[in-house]
Amino acid sequence: MQQFFARFLDCLGRYRREETHMKKVRIFLVSILVVLVAVFWAAAGSAADGGEWQLLISVHNLDSEFWAQEAAGAVLFAESRPDVEYTIQPSYGDDNTLIQGLKDFIAQHGKKVIAVFDPSSAANTVNIVDVCEEAGVYYAIAWHLAEGLSVEDNKHFVGHFSPDDEVSGYRTASFLLEKIGKKGSVVYLHGKIGEDSAASRYQGMLRALKETPDVKLVDYQVADWDQEKAMAITETWLATKGPIDGIIAANDTMALGAIEALKKAGLNGKVPVTGTDGIQAAFDAIQAGDMLCTIANDGYLLFGYMAAYAYAAATGAPRDTGSFHTNTVFVTKDNAAQVIADYIKGKPKYDFTDLKFPIMSKKEKGK
Repeated sequence: MQQFFARFLDCLGRYRREETHMKKVRIFLVSILVVLVAVFWAAAGSAADGGEWQLLISVHNLDSEFWAQEAAGAVLFAESRPDVEYTIQPSYGDDNTLIQGLKDFIAQHGKKVIAVFDPSSAANTVNIVDVCEEAGVYYAIAWHLAEGLSVEDNKHFVGHFSPDDEVSGYRTASFLLEKIGKKGSVVYLHGKIGEDSAASRYQGMLRALKETPDVKLVDYQVADWDQEKAMAITETWLATKGPIDGIIAANDTMALGAIEALKKAGLNGKVPVTGTDGIQAAFDAIQAGDMLCTIANDGYLLFGYMAAYAYAAATGAPRDTGSFHTNTVFVTKDNAAQVIADYIKGKPKYDFTDLKFPIMSKKEKGK
């Protein structure tokens, strides 16, 4: 019995020693677990608060070639930065949809939001500014801007960006007038009355005409950016206005309508036609010899650098603030194939750290 008891005490001692060791191991493991849990919740909390910069990309819709290009430009910027995630929110042309989507996005991500907008109306830019300023998030707006609304008067508004439509109207018209020998008769297809782009492109065309007094503008008609209307108007011109030496259209869609009318009359390629915007169908028409030129507004550059400006402001990087006119691409038969390769079949490459690159120079504005 004594021998058994002695062995029992010996075993109990070893068990206690091992138990003490196991307690130490357990304490060590629990300590590690506590640290890991703390790190995990810190990371989770950071993500919940917007640990990554959250880029909101707001465009009308993705069905339009140009609006899809705008969204893709902002995505190009986001993909160039390891700390930027992006969300595309189409507004479908509805002001309320845009604003509600913006509010919901800010509620989810807080001040880690940066945002770029192509709103469907100038009036809605007031609402965009109010929401973003109240939330303290940095943002940029393309094309539209309400009268009296100033970038400089708002702390988080990094810039209003758009191509210079007056310059676009001037350059395309000047190229056509040069092509017809600076004499003859031309007609003009106008965009929607009341829209800034239409008015500015028209003024650019008039500036080109003033420099060529031997060219007569025999008529201009409002075709509302519409291809069918432009075709019908052009058919009437061909039947009633006598010989027409050139057709200047305020956008590519109307230019394509004019080309259809010319094809029916057997005049495509004989009467030069210009457009603006830079859609693929226009590039194809230029390559085919049916269209003289267009201006590609480069949605990639426009939204890509808008996002870059918003990010620079949010991260404290130096940058200018204000209203900017962005560079465009003048497209003729000489470079149409390269433009298709760069912008349609592929995607352009930009250095988004060079914030002066997208801004149209004073020299370019004079053309």
